Amino acid sequence: MKTDKLWVNGSIRRTSEVNEILSDFAHKAGIIGKNFQHMILLTEETLGMANQMLKDFAGEIWLETTPGGYDIILEADVSECSSDMPNKTEGFMAKIAEMLNCSYMFENISEMPENLVSALPDYLSYGIRESENAPVWAGKWSLSAYRDHLRGNSASEVNLDELEKSIVARLANEVTIGIHGHRIRLVISRNV
Repeated sequence: MKTDKLWVNGSIRRTSEVNEILSDFAHKAGIIGKNFQHMILLTEETLGMANQMLKDFAGEIWLETTPGGYDIILEADVSECSSDMPNKTEGFMAKIAEMLNCSYMFENISEMPENLVSALPDYLSYGIRESENAPVWAGKWSLSAYRDHLRGNSASEVNLDELEKSIVARLANEVTIGIHGHRIRLVISRNV
């Protein structure tokens, strides 16, 4: 089961429509109580992430049931990423934002200027599973792979602490971000 897709962009708030979709979805999927509150919070955070990280975007958001819970999916075409992120090199959100800023402009690595390729911070690839050959700017970033990397690296305690403070990182079972050119797909998955 999935909800209707709701058109969203960086300048229009669709709060009443989002609330109506969430209530209807929760009723049909049997999501109640604290799980319903978490669903609302994760959806708000998804839209908040988009508004904070993407300066100019237009896309759709919807929810789908999964065997163990649900996915919140945002697909958007991005004209420009935000350049005024606070604390650009710290924290979970800032790393995702920097990844988007570095990568959304290029559909493949051959289009990237050589000096930009060499200047990309190493951590942008953390979260890309080793079995995936696609580079970050045409691949899929995963919260679970990023978390595994941090846990296996003693020098990453500060980043792991930042991750644990994130509402999305605490409530979601998985977060994936797929990028292809000017299109992103953000999926937040939660088991109930």
